[in-house]
Amino acid sequence: MNPFSHDTHGFDGQETDWAEMAKQFKKRKPVFWIILAAVFVFAACVVSPAYKLLMEFLQIQEIGEAYTSLFFTNLWARVATLSVGFIIIFAFFTVNILLIKKIAVTPNFHAAFLQKKWPYLLLSVVLSLFLARLAGGGLYQKLLLAMNSESFGVTDPLFQQDVGYYVFVRPLLQSLVSGGKTLLMLSLIVAAIVYFLIFVKNGQRNLREAVKEEPMAVVHLILLLVLYFVLSVLTYKFTAENILFSSFGSGIAGAGYVAAKIWKPYYKFVPYVVLAVVCFILFCLYRKKYRRALVALAVIPALFIAVTAVALATDSLVVSPNERNLESPYIAHNMEATRAAYGLDAVAETEFVPNYTMSQAEMNEDNTWLAGTRIADFGSTLTSYNQLQFLRKYYSFYDVDVVPYDIDGELNVIFLAAREMNKDNVDEAAKSYANQVFRYTHGFGVVASPVNRVTAEGQPEFLIKDIPPKSTGGMLSVTQPRIYYGELTNDYVIVGGDNKELDYSQGLEDVEFTYDGDAGIQMNLVNRSLFAAYYKDYRMLLSSNVSQDSRLLINRNVLERVQKVAPFVGFDDDPYLVVADDGTLRWILNGYTTSSYYPYAQSYGDVNYIRNSIMAVVDAYSGDVTLYVIDEEDPIARAYRRIYPKLFAEGGLPEEIASHTRVPEYLFKVQSAMYCRYHVSDAGQFYDRADVWDIAREKYQDNEIYVEPYYNIMEIDGRNEMVLMRPFVVQGKHNMVGLLVQRNDPAHYGDLILYRFPKNETVYGPMQIENRIDNDPDISREMTLWGQGGSSVIRGNLLIVPFRDALLYVEPVYITSQNNASLPELKRIVVSYGDAVAMEPTLEAALQAVFAKRQGSTGTAPQQEPEEGTEVQQPDMDAAVQELLAGYDRMKASMQAGNWQDMGQYMEELEQLIEGLRAR
Repeated sequence: MNPFSHDTHGFDGQETDWAEMAKQFKKRKPVFWIILAAVFVFAACVVSPAYKLLMEFLQIQEIGEAYTSLFFTNLWARVATLSVGFIIIFAFFTVNILLIKKIAVTPNFHAAFLQKKWPYLLLSVVLSLFLARLAGGGLYQKLLLAMNSESFGVTDPLFQQDVGYYVFVRPLLQSLVSGGKTLLMLSLIVAAIVYFLIFVKNGQRNLREAVKEEPMAVVHLILLLVLYFVLSVLTYKFTAENILFSSFGSGIAGAGYVAAKIWKPYYKFVPYVVLAVVCFILFCLYRKKYRRALVALAVIPALFIAVTAVALATDSLVVSPNERNLESPYIAHNMEATRAAYGLDAVAETEFVPNYTMSQAEMNEDNTWLAGTRIADFGSTLTSYNQLQFLRKYYSFYDVDVVPYDIDGELNVIFLAAREMNKDNVDEAAKSYANQVFRYTHGFGVVASPVNRVTAEGQPEFLIKDIPPKSTGGMLSVTQPRIYYGELTNDYVIVGGDNKELDYSQGLEDVEFTYDGDAGIQMNLVNRSLFAAYYKDYRMLLSSNVSQDSRLLINRNVLERVQKVAPFVGFDDDPYLVVADDGTLRWILNGYTTSSYYPYAQSYGDVNYIRNSIMAVVDAYSGDVTLYVIDEEDPIARAYRRIYPKLFAEGGLPEEIASHTRVPEYLFKVQSAMYCRYHVSDAGQFYDRADVWDIAREKYQDNEIYVEPYYNIMEIDGRNEMVLMRPFVVQGKHNMVGLLVQRNDPAHYGDLILYRFPKNETVYGPMQIENRIDNDPDISREMTLWGQGGSSVIRGNLLIVPFRDALLYVEPVYITSQNNASLPELKRIVVSYGDAVAMEPTLEAALQAVFAKRQGSTGTAPQQEPEEGTEVQQPDMDAAVQELLAGYDRMKASMQAGNWQDMGQYMEELEQLIEGLRAR
């Protein structure tokens, strides 16, 4: 039914003529529509941003009062850029629109309201607000960096500008000039369209006649175009500098021969041509030679086309036949810049000639390194944690992290994982609003185990376990085990007041807890209303569980939390938890300062400069965030410290945290990937690609993958130190050519060492060792036996372990059943040294077996050769074979029953029988 076709009763009981109202609505004057549009624009440009700003302030204030300085610094910078932008755009639009009115709107124009000034002013205000907000959104950040720029102490090779100019100042200048050009071009297009519409409205159908009647319209448009070209003169400087970020040859970043010899002079010369053309056009306008003015505009694009043709010809006829010689100086610029941008210019290279003659006695002289060698695997350890220590289905371990600890005066590398609340695992019937917001609020405790030891059953040897957490083996005790902020805490909860939270379960009873920290938003009526609207959660406003003493905990994901107060830092997406020396749980996040504007540096993804300059520490209970600058040499970090002086803590990391930090894997991945090609020092060799490396590959759980960076203990300068390492191989090959190591010692934090292997010797890479393991008949037979009867063999990461001048390879082997409740058990350790490879239940036994093989025996006494003429007694082979088969049956039965302990014992007996047969 059409509501406009019938009369109905209104709310006041009177007859309402809806059809008449519709007619009146359609007769609204254009003024009404302009005002209505202005109201909507005002709401979009003012009211909505104001609400968002208020919520942003409250969230930052909740993290810490000190961080509000960041909010206000950004706010004033935003207001300043938006205000200046609005004034400039408004003034420019107003002048142009009033010019259009003066030139084209005659007294007999049909739209009478356009003969007044206020519609034009209103249009200018609306357009200026919209464009100023659009253009000034990210401009304030560039302004702050430009005003607080720092010197890099390095200049680019073509324009001799400090790198700090490109990183801090140039982006702002480019944005300003680009914004000015956009404003001029937009004004030109709008003016042309408005002139056309006005001429059509006045009944002028012939464009040529309209131009003759109103020549000032053409003058207006040409003047706008002239201003555009004048501003373009400034952009040629930036366009010339863009060649530093272009590429040449096979994707090498920077300016090559053609860019340096042709395009650089062109961009230096062309501004004078543009100015000459502009002067000529102005002269033509003065003399009313409009056709000549339009022809003169074609000079600039014609010149560009001509130079492009010359550049293409030069590249084809001059550069291509002599590319190696002509491009080598520019390749050298790229190599130098790239190494500096990624921190590869300080890599300490050392020749490592592997010693294959070391004896077990020599190794036993100093075997402290053996105690720290990792044998446990990440994936299997995480699976074991979730099977053995999750304790309640609403808990889970999301990740296992590697953390260094000093236990009884010895450096230990520890696996550590947080027991977090995982509401996805809660029964559907228990996923009520009250449970999810008020009761299931936090995780509880951590689990820790050494990377170099397991139990007799092949399970993690726990140093911290259970609820409440119990510490053993000299590990620090946890004094505050509750985890309100973590990696899985992606929702908000309401705590405090009379609310009772589930702390943990003990037997059949639940132990309850009420949060007594200072974190969160005080839930007064105003805050309840604001956040109920923000989260679109009306129950927050109506729930009787919320009182004046309640607190709303928000931004509980530690990564999102630190990004709120330091959005300019790229934080690692792998936070790691540590037990601080005072027993509290702290999350540590590595932060990176990056840029895309380091001249000549090769890009990795979207950046071509990166430093691990910032570190954030988040208290898992209180949510307190502390930011530290850990690399004072980084100009970007220094600039941000100047912008936000209250944001970063004074001094370095406190000792209770510093002793448990680790160098980040992500940065090391980037550095090792770039070093594959940038390890060479000769530009000609770089051009030839004669010595390109690749990341080594390995077998992991039956898949061939690139070796991920791994932490291990290594002896450097006479003392054990936790390091991060990654091996290199020749591209397309598997033999190892280098091992990149990053130090973790506080005095040498982040230092890189490359152990370069001799080119005239074959050093086995991880895949070659994996193949040797596959080809070993004893190992292959055992793995085949384990793989039968519903079990799976999991081969962990192959680790390269340098010891003095020897290289050893260590790989753990797990066995697990093929069901959802599988529990991986570390059953064997494979060790390879030189040409020998052995697999035994422990690392010590595997080492002994390897050295025994290298001595030409299995560890038993050498058999004497029988004297000539002596009758050799044949043993009873049938009995031995029967005994062997019986042992195999026992082992297979225990494996099918899932009795891994008995199976391991039967396997050892089987090995002894096999060795006995060999001895015979």
